[in-house]
Amino acid sequence: MSNTVPTDDASEKPIKINKWETNALKNALDDACKKYFKEALNFTEDYKLMDGRLYISLIACLFSGFGLIYDWLNPFPKSRSTLIICVIAYFILMGILTVYMQFIERGRFYAGKLVDKTGIDPISRCTISSKLKKYDDKYDLTLEYNDGTNKATNSLQNISKSVGNYFDENGVLCYDRFTSDVKKMYDQARTSERKVK
Repeated sequence: MSNTVPTDDASEKPIKINKWETNALKNALDDACKKYFKEALNFTEDYKLMDGRLYISLIACLFSGFGLIYDWLNPFPKSRSTLIICVIAYFILMGILTVYMQFIERGRFYAGKLVDKTGIDPISRCTISSKLKKYDDKYDLTLEYNDGTNKATNSLQNISKSVGNYFDENGVLCYDRFTSDVKKMYDQARTSERKVK
C-alpha cells in the first residue's frame, strides 16, 4: 500500500520506478533523502565533493579537446607527439578520477550544512552515503553528523533495510516511511553528538 496522494504538482507526484532495477531503486532513495534534508531540515547542499570530480573531468576534457584541435590544425605526422601526450594525460586523469570516486567520495551522494540564522550556534554538517549491491535488497544508508562544536568527532549512524520497506508492489516510493527512518537516524546522530560533549 502506498502512502501517497496524487496531485497536479509535478514536484509532489509520487516517484514510480521499475522495482527490479537496482540503480533506479538506489537513485530514487538517494534523491528522496536529499529532498528530505533540503526541504524538511533546511540543510544547504555543499558541492565541494562533487566539484572535485568535475574539475578532474574538466582537465581531462581540455586535454582531449586540445589534442583534437591541434591534430586538426597540424595533421597526423606533425601532431604525433602532442597526441601521445594528450592521450597519456587523459588516461592518467581518468585513473585519478577513479581513485577519487573510490576512496574520497566513497559512495557519498550528499554533503550539507545547516547554518544558524541567528549566528549563535556553529555550522552543523552532515554527509550521507549509501550502498545497494546489484542483486541484493539491503539498502545501507550512512549518516556522518557534526554539530560544529567539535571538529574532531563525527557521529556516525547507519540503517540497513530491505528496499521492500520503502516501495509498494507497483514500484511507488512510500516517502513517509522512508523519511521516518531517515528522521530517526538523524535524531540519533544529533543526540549521540551531544553525548560526546
